[in-house]
Amino acid sequence: MNRALSTILLLAISTLPLLAQEGFKRYPVESATILYDVDTVGESSGLKTHTRGVARMVFDHWGAREVKEEDSTEVQTGDFNETRNRRSLSKIDYGTIYSIDYDEKVTYKTRDRDMDAAIAEGKDLSGENFAFLKDIHAQKVGTRTIVGLTCDLWRGKDQEVCLYQGIPLKISIHSEGFNSSRTAVYAKIDMPVQESEFDLPHFPIIIDDDYTSNASARTRSEDYIAAVDDLHAALKGMEIDLTDTNQTLTPEQEKEVINVLGKRYLEKQKRLLPRLKEALIQARKCITDANDSKTAEACIQPVNAVDEALGDKTENFTYDDWNATKRQTIATSLDAELQYLNVTIDCVNKYDKTTDVIVCTEGTINPSE
Repeated sequence: MNRALSTILLLAISTLPLLAQEGFKRYPVESATILYDVDTVGESSGLKTHTRGVARMVFDHWGAREVKEEDSTEVQTGDFNETRNRRSLSKIDYGTIYSIDYDEKVTYKTRDRDMDAAIAEGKDLSGENFAFLKDIHAQKVGTRTIVGLTCDLWRGKDQEVCLYQGIPLKISIHSEGFNSSRTAVYAKIDMPVQESEFDLPHFPIIIDDDYTSNASARTRSEDYIAAVDDLHAALKGMEIDLTDTNQTLTPEQEKEVINVLGKRYLEKQKRLLPRLKEALIQARKCITDANDSKTAEACIQPVNAVDEALGDKTENFTYDDWNATKRQTIATSLDAELQYLNVTIDCVNKYDKTTDVIVCTEGTINPSE
């Protein structure tokens, strides 16, 4: 739960105008389930590898949720003969990214801040595949029918891509010593997707230190965009154009920008931090009495609910195999959080400007950080 505003606000000084709107899309269709045949051959320095397998791409909500999976076997021949099974799986869930490591049997959980912003802004990213083809100077050379769908065939220097409404049904790469093809063998477009298609293996989850829940990320993005709108209105009276890269802000102007951007969040802090403190105190008591992982996880939910309303980082503890050591680890973390929160509440109650709160809690404002 990060109470310091300096990083996000100071980065915002050079942010271009943002507009919140509906219409976020990563694909031009709402949903799809596609299975691919994968066939790759590579040869180098006396070694030849041949990879055969299948791949799966499933998405709904215009790509806000997506699973990509590949299961293949690589056969290596030559000076060394070896056969290896390879499996990969990744999932996007509204800005939460899951990456499965089947070798270590763990799941890595991170956050895609660019996607958070794109969702909040309602960006339409469905034309990115066409933009990529333009970047590699590919030319449309005809059409093909794959799994009953007519796709446009684009050819670049060493690639061929067949797109159905921007979705690849075939990708071929041919270069010296390397040939790869990924061809759809089944496709269901704009049809309901079973929830089980998004299931992940039951591996331990390693959560990135900066991870926030989807709800918290959505709150942060929406509040940030609203704050930028506030800034645009304030800039009219400051004669500052953030789109002018040659314009330099004075230290006082920088402070004013930070104060405008931070006003909404500071108002939330004044209202919600006392509630957060009470939730932390109760969670600390609850954890010490928790005898199982389900109870322990429930102890933290009221804390995360307040964090999500603030748009702050949510607590991500490990509750599996609940024992005295884990209980003490969480209790110690909550103690440290309460100690810092007391300082923050004191500063928030004392000041009405974000810059004053930052100096009060962090000791300085440094735009270079």
